[in-house]
Amino acid sequence: MSFGVPTALWWSLLVIPVIALYILKVRLRRMPTSTTMFWNQIFDEKPPRSIWETLKHLLSLLAQLAILAFLVLSVADPYLPGQLKASRRIVVIVDNSASMRAIDVEPSRLAAAKQKAVALVDGLRFGDEMAVVLAGDHPTVALGMSGHAPTLKRTIEAIVPTDCPSSIQPAIDLGRRLIGTHPHGQLVVLTDGCSPGSEALLGQKDVSLDIIGTLAGNVGITQFQVRRSLIDPLGYEVLTAVSNASDGSVEGRLELELNDVTVDILPLKLAPGETWTRSLEKTSLEGGRLTAALTKMTSPAAQGSEATPFQDPLASDDRAYAILPPRKIQNVLLVTPGNLFLQKVFEANRLVNLTVVKELPTEWPPDTIIVLHRLVPQKLPPRDVLVIDPDGPSEAWQLGDLLENPIITQQDAASPLMTHLKLDNVTMPKARRLTFTDPPHILAGAVSGEPVYASFPRTSPFKGLVLPVSLDEGDLTFRTAFPIMVANALSWFGGSSGELQPAVATGAIVHLALEGVKPDGHDPLKLLSPNGATKPVILAPASEGDNKPPAATIGPLEEIGIWEVGEGDTDPKVVAATAVNLSNPLESDLRAPDSVREAVERPLHAAAWFTRPLWYYLAILVLSLATVEWFLFQRRWIR
Repeated sequence: MSFGVPTALWWSLLVIPVIALYILKVRLRRMPTSTTMFWNQIFDEKPPRSIWETLKHLLSLLAQLAILAFLVLSVADPYLPGQLKASRRIVVIVDNSASMRAIDVEPSRLAAAKQKAVALVDGLRFGDEMAVVLAGDHPTVALGMSGHAPTLKRTIEAIVPTDCPSSIQPAIDLGRRLIGTHPHGQLVVLTDGCSPGSEALLGQKDVSLDIIGTLAGNVGITQFQVRRSLIDPLGYEVLTAVSNASDGSVEGRLELELNDVTVDILPLKLAPGETWTRSLEKTSLEGGRLTAALTKMTSPAAQGSEATPFQDPLASDDRAYAILPPRKIQNVLLVTPGNLFLQKVFEANRLVNLTVVKELPTEWPPDTIIVLHRLVPQKLPPRDVLVIDPDGPSEAWQLGDLLENPIITQQDAASPLMTHLKLDNVTMPKARRLTFTDPPHILAGAVSGEPVYASFPRTSPFKGLVLPVSLDEGDLTFRTAFPIMVANALSWFGGSSGELQPAVATGAIVHLALEGVKPDGHDPLKLLSPNGATKPVILAPASEGDNKPPAATIGPLEEIGIWEVGEGDTDPKVVAATAVNLSNPLESDLRAPDSVREAVERPLHAAAWFTRPLWYYLAILVLSLATVEWFLFQRRWIR
């Protein structure tokens, strides 16, 4: 036998004063009396100490010594070598992914898993240790190896669900590292079996699966994205998908709202296992928050009876979110001696605030795109510039002779400036040959290699485009290619950040540009979760000479909804936001594979008796002996 606290054995020296108190002769008090006749008669009839009287004192002494011995041993924490050899290291892996929120098991799948984990804690034997690992989007050790049952139970009760997919296999690998080389290591996985690769867990001998949940059907939004239209300046396109992960048909509707205003209601009728996909086109200048929600879901009844409400056990995928970037109004200054078609192509664009002048101004307005038609100064203005049919040289090029009827043979189809733009059959007579100071990027070139449409380098952050083609000759202004060319140019000048802000899946890490935030001296930045929780945000380090707005990396984002980055302590100003959705068909399908559900579980077994350490039983023995001694003393059987 060994002891956990061997120094406690020094308390056994208390046996000395205990024995001393029993052998110590008590001095009687002297009391005057009128006669000793009665006392002499008593002493004559009964000796002062018989053998039974001595035995009573001896039994009392032995009881006291036994109580002291058991008490000292319990404080010393004794244990047997065999107990340590039979001790186990157990890792309980709790799946707290999105599908564990399902309420087909009362009160939920996760709550049922936590109850089973607590039952495992109650079954621990002396010397056993247990660790708790969470298998959400990434495996997390909630509590390392511990044999303290109250701490283990508090950790299990504190587990909260997430909206992320599960990561069972990485959690198992982490659990194996916690067990190490212990000969009695065990892995217990509490999951619903809806994770990818769950069938591969069946062949792992050191893993005990405990499948939680039923074959409940579920309908969820598995895809939801929005982007600005590449053709319509005010339009946007919505891509959505709804999956029916049930064994029956389901009917209902999908409601779309933009800034809490309903923009469309779409009827749904889904067959078992069907995925409904649609691409919708809408218009909005302001943009904002787009929400999709499943409502009025019913299960069609037999002929002649009414439909019944569909019992959807998982609410996490019944709503989805997206952010539609607003369209920015661009200020455009058109300098032209006069061209109706050129002026009208800008006026027709609702995203353009146009100003037309016939002569070169002395000062260039700020935050304005300059369009120079024929009139070109030697020094180009420090603004984004589109030059059409220049009549003279500039700092960026020298003007050459005419190109008679150039044939377009090369186009940069990968450039955003050439999106939906084909110039193969467009006639461009009297195009000018330009000799650039620095090599340009040719967007459209003639057979001779001469640029007919090109971007040329400028001092950052300004950009430049040149189209050395006469608008008065040819048919370019009559083709649909011309307004597309102008729209692409305006979009290129404005940047592509406003075209698409994709919604991300739960668990993602996002890099957000923070428009309007100063790199130095800004107010505190906070990340605001959909449930109102906040945490600080730190700007990502910027490279020297980088003129891009500050950025921050946030995540992992484990909750569905709109996450915002705000500036300021009180009433923070929102400077960036991103939408987070479940968007995971495997998590939306709550039906575990049959092979996983039928797997033989290997539950942990704890002995029905002697599961506690020896000191616990010694303490009970001390209490029992003290009770027996008190009873015998009251009955005058011992003294």
